[in-house]
Amino acid sequence: MTKLSIFTVLFFLFSVSSSWAQIQATIKEETRSMSKGSFNCLILDLPGTNVKDVAKAWQKYIKSYKGKTKFDRKSDEYITDDAEIKNMSDNTVDITAKIVTKGDVGCELVVWYNLGVTYLSSNEYADRYPAGEAVLQGFTKEVSLELIEAELKDEEKKLKELGDELKKMEKEQEDLEKDIENYKQTITEMEQKIKDTETGIEENKTSQETKKTEMSDQTKVIEEVKQRLESVKAGK
Repeated sequence: MTKLSIFTVLFFLFSVSSSWAQIQATIKEETRSMSKGSFNCLILDLPGTNVKDVAKAWQKYIKSYKGKTKFDRKSDEYITDDAEIKNMSDNTVDITAKIVTKGDVGCELVVWYNLGVTYLSSNEYADRYPAGEAVLQGFTKEVSLELIEAELKDEEKKLKELGDELKKMEKEQEDLEKDIENYKQTITEMEQKIKDTETGIEENKTSQETKKTEMSDQTKVIEEVKQRLESVKAGK
């Protein structure tokens, strides 16, 4: 495979690991093999992406060209029949697309435009070639939007989780404040019981003194009775 040229450098923004980063996406032209043979194609390099997300975005995006798209599992290709591409052809165009992973680096989208007799290339169709680039430029924007929307969902999910945690903390605070009120009420009740008990103790002490006095008086009565008893005995 021979690298023919690099025609366009596209820049778009999307978020990676919760921080904005500038990603460089390039479009290049090569000859690559696909299910129908080896033909000229356009390759869009998409750093920081994965096959699943790019495939989802491509299937959504390509619908705007009104063709019928199907996925061939055997060849791993997305085939769009009868697409309508302005400035590329007065007739419909068949598009074959393949997404190739580049591991942790990202992936690339390989696109072949079948014009009927041959495939789009800058050498043979210099006037039509920009239309092929325009399709991929539009897709670049679609991918960036998909990535940003996906991150937005993740960040909104995090916000919801933080909100749920906050609600849980607020509920815990309410419960703790209720516990404090209950404890205060218990303390108030206990303090009253202490006061009542202290009053009871004082009353008990007073009662004990009264009882001691009664016992002393009773002792005197007993002594008097004993004396009378002894007197009676002595008189016999």
